[in-house]
Amino acid sequence: MNRIKVEGFLKVIRDVKREEIERHRSAIPLKAVRHDAEQQKAPASFLSAMARGSMDQVGIIAEIKKASPSKGDIRQNLDVAAYVEKYTDAGASAISVLTESRYFKGSLKDLETACNATDLPVLRKDFIINDYQIFEAKKAGASAVLLITTLLSPKQQEDYTCLIRDLGMEALVEINSEWEFEQAYTSGGKVVGINNRNLQTLKTDPTIAKRVAKIFPEDIIPVEASGISSRQDIEKGLDENIYNFLVGESIVRAEDTKGFIQTLCQKDPMN
Repeated sequence: MNRIKVEGFLKVIRDVKREEIERHRSAIPLKAVRHDAEQQKAPASFLSAMARGSMDQVGIIAEIKKASPSKGDIRQNLDVAAYVEKYTDAGASAISVLTESRYFKGSLKDLETACNATDLPVLRKDFIINDYQIFEAKKAGASAVLLITTLLSPKQQEDYTCLIRDLGMEALVEINSEWEFEQAYTSGGKVVGINNRNLQTLKTDPTIAKRVAKIFPEDIIPVEASGISSRQDIEKGLDENIYNFLVGESIVRAEDTKGFIQTLCQKDPMN
């Protein structure tokens, strides 16, 4: 199985994460983080939440996103607990928290705050390249961890998927093309996110998820991500049997957060 060369933004962020992990390990050794992770209570099931997605019950993974490398600051002073409460009340199926600090202005503290503010499953969304980060996620209370296929060898991805499950969490395995699906599938991924944004170039093509989802077998749950800003975008995904959607920027920018999420779910805001 040939691997794609890591270039562009992904190469930059991979180098940043390597330095960050070394700093974190110097401050708190792996043994201590692993111990704390293993003592953390079992989180809500991300897999079960995604399995409930259907034509009549759209699953929205509502994201805490303060900034991005392509858009700059989105809402840097975002009150994580307050937004998570809004997301929960609006009927989101899960919460995603960006924990990358340099380009997305997130933190592990944001993840911990989100986990303490809701009973919904919470996803750690970051650039995972080391098992240390997986233990950090569980220690904070996460239910799921993002694994980006382009960043990982097949062996790494399989090992990390198993470790995530051993800790009582679930992997959201991200791909950007049909051929990447083979690695996601053989690694044991059950929930596969199709990112409309190419993380090498940061360009977005809203047709990617609809096209790639056509090859998914029935036992794999697709999640569409990036470029979703309206109910019309959701309906295009539904046409291709995608029932779960990760939505970040448009939710954070919305003036009426709860109403916007309910619109995406096609729920009556008056209920």
